Amino acid sequence: MQIQSSNEFTTTKSDKSLKIKNYEEEYKDCLAYIDSYWKKIIHKPAKKKVNHNFLTIPNNFFTPNDGRFTYMFYWDSFFMFKGLIGTKREWIMKDMIENFSYIFNKYGVIPNFSSYASVGRSQPPFLSSMILDTYKTFNNGNGALSKTSFVKSLLLNPLESFGNVKWLREKIEIAKKEYTHVWNNEELFNHFVKKFGLNRYGDRDVGYAHSSELESGWDFTSRFYNRCNEFLPIDLNSYLYKYEKDFELIASLLGDKEEMEFWQNQANKRKNMINKLMWNDKEGFYFDYDYVHKEQGDFFSLAGFVPLWAGIATHEHAKKMVKRLDLFESKYGLIITAQESLAPKIDFSSFPPMYRPVLEETLKQKQWDWPYIWPPLEYLTVIGLLKYGFVKDAKRIMDKSLNAQARIFRKYGTFFERIDGIKGDKPVKNAHYKTQSGFGWTNAVFYRYIRILKALEKKQDIYGFPKAETPPYDLAILH
Repeated sequence: MQIQSSNEFTTTKSDKSLKIKNYEEEYKDCLAYIDSYWKKIIHKPAKKKVNHNFLTIPNNFFTPNDGRFTYMFYWDSFFMFKGLIGTKREWIMKDMIENFSYIFNKYGVIPNFSSYASVGRSQPPFLSSMILDTYKTFNNGNGALSKTSFVKSLLLNPLESFGNVKWLREKIEIAKKEYTHVWNNEELFNHFVKKFGLNRYGDRDVGYAHSSELESGWDFTSRFYNRCNEFLPIDLNSYLYKYEKDFELIASLLGDKEEMEFWQNQANKRKNMINKLMWNDKEGFYFDYDYVHKEQGDFFSLAGFVPLWAGIATHEHAKKMVKRLDLFESKYGLIITAQESLAPKIDFSSFPPMYRPVLEETLKQKQWDWPYIWPPLEYLTVIGLLKYGFVKDAKRIMDKSLNAQARIFRKYGTFFERIDGIKGDKPVKNAHYKTQSGFGWTNAVFYRYIRILKALEKKQDIYGFPKAETPPYDLAILH
C-alpha cells in the first residue's frame, strides 16, 4: 500500500466555512469507558505483600489492566501517563514517580514489573521522561497546549515559572543513578557494550537471549532472531539518548553549565555512534546493530522510527524515513514490523527431527511481529512525525487508529493490548499469552490522539518557541 507523505511544517489557516470536527463528541462512548476503567486499575499502596512475589509499593499506583497484568509495570506507565495528563486523575503521576524512586532506592533497579521475580531485569527506560511529564503537568498548565511552551518558559523565567525545582532536582538524581548504575555500569546487568559505547538489553546475571527479549518489552519478536542480547537496539539507545538530553535540559534549567555541557557531550557521542552504526542511507531507515557479528540488521520495525521521537535523526534522514511508512501502514494504523522482514515459510520435513523444534521456534511468527498493531510504538512514531513537521502523515495515522480502535471497542465493549492490523479486529490467535483486554496503554494513546487532533483541528500551533530552522522541533504538547 503506497502512502503519499508530505512535510508540513506549520498548520495552515482554516476555511471558516468548514466545520471543526468534534472528536470528543464522536468518541464520547470510548472516552467514557476509558475514564471509568481507571477505577479498576488504580490501587491503594501495597504496604503488605499481596502475595509472596509482590513488591511493597508505598503510594497509590496503577496497573496495565485488571486481568493478567496486575503489577506495576515500567514502560507501560510512561504511555499511561499520556492518558492522565489534563484529567482529574493526573495527581497519581506524582505517586508513581515516588513509587519508582522508592523501588530503585531499595533494589537498585526499576524492574520489569513490581515483583521479586523481575528485579534481575528492567524494561525500556522512561523515568526521565515521566519525571518531566509530571513536572511540566503540575507547573505548566496541566499539559494543555498553551502560548508559552516549556522551552519558552525556561528562557523567560526558569525558576519562578516551574515552582518546585527541589522536587525536580531530587527526582532527576534518581534517573541519573538508574542511567549510570543499571544501563552504563560494566559490572551489572550486562547492558553496556564498552567497545561501541552503546547499550543492549540484558539481565543482572548472564544476559540470556530470552530474558533480554523480555526486558526489551517486545516479548517476543522475530526482530532479534532469538539473539536479543547480541544486538544494540535502535530504540533502547534512542531512549538513553533522550535521558541524556533530558539531563542536559534540566542542568540548563538549574544553571549548571558544566553539567549541561557534560550531558550535551554524552548525547552527541551516542547520536554520532547511532548514526554511524544504525543508519542505512540506502534503505533510508534505522536498524538494530548486531555487535557480535559486527553488522547492521535488516529487519524493518517501528523501532526504526524511535530516533524521530528522540530527536536523533537529521532533517534529511527524516525525509527518507517517512517514505518507509508504506511498509507498516494499513487501514487501521501502523503495524509493528514489515511483512517483508519475516522469514519465508519453510518445509522442515527435510531437516533432521532433532533440529526441527529449534528452527521452528526461531522462525515462527511472534506476537510483536506483523500483522499486529501495538499502540506504544505507533504512538512514538506519530510523535516523531510531528516533531519533524510531518503533520498530515501523523494526523492520517491517528485518524485511522481512532476509527479502528473505536469500532473494535463498540464490538467487544473493551480495548485490547494489540489488534490485528490487517483485519482491524481483535487477534484471532493468542501468542506468547492470551490477548489482553482493558487496556492501559491503548486507552491512554486513544485519549492522547484525541487531544492532539483536537488541537490540530482548531489550527493551534503545536510547536514550541523559539522554533528551530530545521527539525526536530520542540512540541508545545507533552509527548
